[in-house]
Amino acid sequence: MNIFRGIQLPSWFCHQPNPNTQSVTASGQWTATEPTKQLPGPSREIERQALRQAAESGRLAIRKIKPAEVTSYLNGNGTPKSFNLVLRGLQHGNLTGRWTVGIVDPDCLYVYKQNPGTWPLKQGAEADKLKVKLLSDLQSLAEKDREIQEQAGWEVYKRLTSGHLGADGKFSLPKLKPFKYDSHKSASAYFGGSVPPPQLVVTNGGKADIKCFFVVSDVPGNISDILQKKRECEQALSLPPLPLVVFCCETGSAEVCYDDELDSEHLALIERSLDCFDPSGESLSKIMKVMNLLPMHLQAEALRSGFSIPPDDQHKWQQAIELVSNPCPHSAQKLLALKERGLPIHRCFFHDGKMTSLLDLFLTSVVVKYNVHDRASEFRVDEVAPLLRLLLKSGAIMTAWGWHLFKQMGDCDQLYVPPDMFNYMVAAFGPLKFLTLRNLWNIPLTSCPGGIVEFDRICQKFNDQQRQNCLKEGLSFLRLYQKKTTLDTLEPFLIVLFHFGAVLDEDVLDSIGSDLKLYGGETLICNLSVAGYIEWIKTLWHERNTHPLFRNWPAHVEKANQQLKELKQSLDLPVDRFASVKPALQFMVDAFSKPPVLPDNVGDNEDTILKVLKHYYRRPGPERVMASLDKFLTKTWKKTHSCNHALRARNNGLWYMELLERCQVHSFNPVEKSLLPLAIIYQNAAAEDVDKSAVKTRSAVYFKQDLAGHFPEKLLDEVALAMVNMKNDIDGAADQKLSETVRWYLRILRFAVCMEFTRNIVEPEFPGLATQPLFFNASYLDLPDPWARDFTIEPDHKTEFQRHLEAAMHGAADLVQVTTTDPEDQRKNPYTEVYGLVPDGKKITLQFDRTAEPVQGMERFIDDNVRRKIAKQAGIITCSDPSHQTCKADQNKGITYGIHNSWYDLRQVRVPAAMTLLEKMQFEHDPSLLSPATLQAIEEEVQRLKSEGIRMNTGTLTQETLDSEKAQEVLEDRGIAVVSEQRRYFGADGFPKERKMLVPKKMEKPDAQTSPAEDGR
Repeated sequence: MNIFRGIQLPSWFCHQPNPNTQSVTASGQWTATEPTKQLPGPSREIERQALRQAAESGRLAIRKIKPAEVTSYLNGNGTPKSFNLVLRGLQHGNLTGRWTVGIVDPDCLYVYKQNPGTWPLKQGAEADKLKVKLLSDLQSLAEKDREIQEQAGWEVYKRLTSGHLGADGKFSLPKLKPFKYDSHKSASAYFGGSVPPPQLVVTNGGKADIKCFFVVSDVPGNISDILQKKRECEQALSLPPLPLVVFCCETGSAEVCYDDELDSEHLALIERSLDCFDPSGESLSKIMKVMNLLPMHLQAEALRSGFSIPPDDQHKWQQAIELVSNPCPHSAQKLLALKERGLPIHRCFFHDGKMTSLLDLFLTSVVVKYNVHDRASEFRVDEVAPLLRLLLKSGAIMTAWGWHLFKQMGDCDQLYVPPDMFNYMVAAFGPLKFLTLRNLWNIPLTSCPGGIVEFDRICQKFNDQQRQNCLKEGLSFLRLYQKKTTLDTLEPFLIVLFHFGAVLDEDVLDSIGSDLKLYGGETLICNLSVAGYIEWIKTLWHERNTHPLFRNWPAHVEKANQQLKELKQSLDLPVDRFASVKPALQFMVDAFSKPPVLPDNVGDNEDTILKVLKHYYRRPGPERVMASLDKFLTKTWKKTHSCNHALRARNNGLWYMELLERCQVHSFNPVEKSLLPLAIIYQNAAAEDVDKSAVKTRSAVYFKQDLAGHFPEKLLDEVALAMVNMKNDIDGAADQKLSETVRWYLRILRFAVCMEFTRNIVEPEFPGLATQPLFFNASYLDLPDPWARDFTIEPDHKTEFQRHLEAAMHGAADLVQVTTTDPEDQRKNPYTEVYGLVPDGKKITLQFDRTAEPVQGMERFIDDNVRRKIAKQAGIITCSDPSHQTCKADQNKGITYGIHNSWYDLRQVRVPAAMTLLEKMQFEHDPSLLSPATLQAIEEEVQRLKSEGIRMNTGTLTQETLDSEKAQEVLEDRGIAVVSEQRRYFGADGFPKERKMLVPKKMEKPDAQTSPAEDGR
């Protein structure tokens, strides 16, 4: 198969690359040798689309190459190369230190259900004799993957197989495998559990076949590191610049990027400087995780925009740099003037070849001035405090360079930060988790609140050994060597350590003696000799209990915390630990504020809805980006407004519009029918990002902003107005002011969303149109007059409208039971009990938040509900009998009269092609409402099932089974021929060989009505 068939590709894509091509420009140390490949716009987009389709449709195979393997890879000798097929759930471990390249449409010698290990092949073992089951071709593997996805993520039956065809021509009975794909050990590697990675042995895996460099997006990483690895690979293999395929293992979606779309002059430096937003290093991974929710090209664009300086602002920035580098009493006023003229003084920028900020430069200048004086009293900190306060109140932060000043305190460089400056830093950025007690050696513990709080925090987490080690270090010559160390600064340090349990024992005294013996009788500190110094320490130890600091340390800490709190309040800094960096991270907020790029065919379709769900439901909104740094949600970003909730609401709107037309209540034109379902998806776009009172208004803004130009402006305005009024009182003053057209749009939105209340509970008297049950009150559905006034509980007196509505509402409630988490069905015959279903609501909800086919996924559940009813009418049961006597399983014929799973058995039941959505929702509870044509088609399917039953699955057809005459007869009866193919490969000696493979091929059928489950089997 060729994914590029019918697509005019650039000629170079299909030809062998030039081995003399050199690598391209890269961030960091790389040297420019040739400009990045620039395909013409249309050609690039054709190539991008072709690669994306290959990755998302299971036609891209990848191989991980170690740099040491380059030579053997290039010469083409040895055993055939093994590749992994790129499928949703791909295990992405073990990529460190490797390059991963991709080929398209691999020609396969062997296809395995899982990795058989390459060493048996190298030893000359026959592939079909390995313990791992061998598949016949790539199509078989694709089918197996679809089956696994059904089992792992969507199944609502017990974990039963559908049998298996053996070499004797008989089928094994279905088997219960409850934990096959439920292991949590590899949950991060596969969306539904632990699944073996399928492996191919290909014959077209040479250098000439490489079409892309491959990475996964599930693990956050620096773009510059990815580009560097890619260029190293290209250089080693003498390849031209390759497209980069970025694949999401969790969702199965892919993005294709090019170097010039990602790279920039300072990209590597920017990414490595992100740790400046939290000196503890904890937020770096969180920033990367949040950024990783964006497409890679938007990540790169956001990083560029967040740290670049427009040319017109260069002069103002130079003025600001001079003000903070040489601070004086008037610097604050001058910097404030620049800020008022629009200069973002909180931002980081490049200066002298490194990432820095105005706060960095200011602190550097202050520390330098402070360190040239022998006494702190000679440094007038009050003269520069206004400038510091202005920077902090503006949201300025430090980069790695500024934090380096604090990390070096107490080391041999003997850097000292003025205590007042230190207080500001702790108030603005504390706790400073990177600090050690050595960093605090020269911070006075009697007069510096910041020093007291940080000292206490560090000591609180120490164990006994760590306290003893700090005591030894604090008494060492290195400590005495500090320029500003005196007995007055050393004494509080030791007293507090004693307070926390440090002991001046013989081990400590021996350590001090050994450390100081080299200095003989030299004076150490305050004219004390070594002996005098040790005696002073002993005296301090013996008198520690009388020292005020020893007795009252908790009170000192409490007072210091209060002083820091007051200082922070004076700076107007919020309590939020990331508040101080929010202005500097505005580029992230801006990136998440960009509207989605909708497809060309905007409307109520899979492509458009997937884009909207990805943008508004599967990631935080711009209002929640900063909060997500502290609370990153790994499973779903809208806990109470998940994707399946939006999809079910859309479904409610669709069948309700059909019902209104069916009962001649109201009709909608085709454009309205395309827009209103999208409005139902959009109406909660801002949910859980903004306050509840603002959700509909903000969502309406997104709705109009995104769809402008795709629908008539007047129609967008009217539907948006209906959306804003959804929370108003039904038929209240606000509703009465709306035009009749807008009022109908509002009815559709309200009905669709209010029907979703059934995801919490379905009461015994549901739907209760005439009884008004306690929880589900039908008045909230905003049903139209006069039809809503004619409801009755008398079956013989119900109007056509009520009968249609009640049956469809029951169908909607049934759908909820199999697609959401922990629904409560109190009806007389709960749906899941009637059909013996055990849906894992949490897992299914999660799948809707991840799948690349959300609309198709919901439609499958709707159709499956129809299939269950048809099967029931044909006498086909839900089977959980281990002996399978109740389902009349016939191992010779390979049929049963039972449903064991959705993915193979249930899908053999055919849903009438002309059956409408409304009919599908009504079928379970009132088949009499269906059209005669639909009823006739259903009856024909019921009779077919009574006659033919449910076919067992042939399973994995091994070479042994395919070679069996008895098995071939069974396959022929199912329209499958077994053919022999000669497949070419290279042997261990490097010479080409051929291997005979038996392959199942589906024969042409005159009857086009083949069930989906049988295709390709």
